Amino acid sequence: MPLIRSVLTLLASGAAFLAHGARAQVESERWQQPFFGTWGTQLGDIVGGASLTWWTAAFLPVALVGVLAIWRLRRRRRALRRRITGLPDGPRFRMVDAMCHAVWAERRIDPERLRRAADIARDTTGMDFHPDRLRDAAMRVDRGGPPPGFRWMRHGLTPAEKMVIFNATISVLLADGPLSSADRKFLRRLVRGLGIPSDDLGDLNRVLSL
Repeated sequence: MPLIRSVLTLLASGAAFLAHGARAQVESERWQQPFFGTWGTQLGDIVGGASLTWWTAAFLPVALVGVLAIWRLRRRRRALRRRITGLPDGPRFRMVDAMCHAVWAERRIDPERLRRAADIARDTTGMDFHPDRLRDAAMRVDRGGPPPGFRWMRHGLTPAEKMVIFNATISVLLADGPLSSADRKFLRRLVRGLGIPSDDLGDLNRVLSL
């Protein structure tokens, strides 16, 4: 009898232990559920297969605020460049603005590129663009954060106007010598931003792909 009671006691203890473990597992799984429930799981599958935990949910607003801050800063810089150049938003300003970015493409103001940009700006706008004026605008191009995408430039432009902007910009980049790898990356971003089809570029596609 003592042996039977010992066995029964041991079995009861084991059952209680297993029941406690099961409750702990359920509780753990409940706390590990995605912060946004099934919606978070679905969104997690979209962004990479991971559920949105609480720390991910906390990070998203911070990232959104950062992106919004960069967007607003670039809008203010663009408005300032329009005031400096004296041009309203349109094909002429966008061409001059692209050239200003090309002047700053190597993270410095290149004097040869600046002179070429000023010459093109004078010839195409009929305005007296002194290099110092373009230098002021180039000092305020979009830098810091992700590279500028130039998608805002494409709206309302004809294919011919887009090619004028591209040709003026590549002329500025070539003012101080052959294109560098950074120059080609810059031009590829400009082409994507303007929405220029590869067929319109012809042989220049090979130059941009180097």
